[in-house]
Amino acid sequence: MHDERLYDEKELEKSWLISYSDLFTLLFVIILIIAAAHAAKLKAEMQEVKQAEAKQEAQQQEVQESLDLLTIKKLELQRQVHELEARRATLEGAVNGQAASELVPRAAVPVDSEESPDRDMETVRTELSSALQELNIDYEETEEGLRVRLPEAILFASGSAELQEQGKQVVGTVAGVLERFPHRVRIEGYTDDVPITHSSFRSNWELSSARAIAVMREMVDAYALPASRFTIAGWGEYKPLVDNSNPENRKRNRRVEIVIMAEKS
Repeated sequence: MHDERLYDEKELEKSWLISYSDLFTLLFVIILIIAAAHAAKLKAEMQEVKQAEAKQEAQQQEVQESLDLLTIKKLELQRQVHELEARRATLEGAVNGQAASELVPRAAVPVDSEESPDRDMETVRTELSSALQELNIDYEETEEGLRVRLPEAILFASGSAELQEQGKQVVGTVAGVLERFPHRVRIEGYTDDVPITHSSFRSNWELSSARAIAVMREMVDAYALPASRFTIAGWGEYKPLVDNSNPENRKRNRRVEIVIMAEKS
């Protein structure tokens, strides 16, 4: 009898162990199911976030493209306005000249032409200021003339000497002023001090020279300015505006400068 009771107690203990084991297994399975469901939910939410970000980036890209297109159209309209103003000035000059020839005796002494360069440069300065003020483009007066500073980001892609469409529009704005005056022009290219890795150019010096030439060719080919008026200089990294200690400074140093000389061609 004693043996039977001992046997029943052992069997009872085993049954309790089995029940606890089943319970823990069931709890573990439930936890796994909950974790899997939560992971699936998180994955779905992350996917929704990624889709929303992609949609936002696409919308931002569309807005940027629209802004770029509006900028190009604006520059084109400005160029056309300058051309119309030049034609109007030419016609007014012709009419005034004809009227003056009828009123002034032929023996009249001509006005001293030594004063005309200063008046011309003042007109160039006024027209450039009007054309460039809305484009956020710097220019400064120096002893040799007016220096227009065009940043790389407007003109060229990184490492390239091919003018971008926006760059052509900006160069055209300057050319629209230059075509009405006979002053000589020097175009200078500059880079930062980061060694170039582009296969088309062996050095920053070559890249800066090629960019200056590209700007000149646009003025000569697209706007029929005489090539004899131009001088080209490529300075590479050797004449920075500021030190090349950070990305923002290096960005400022990558530029093309158009110097409108007081000297006439």
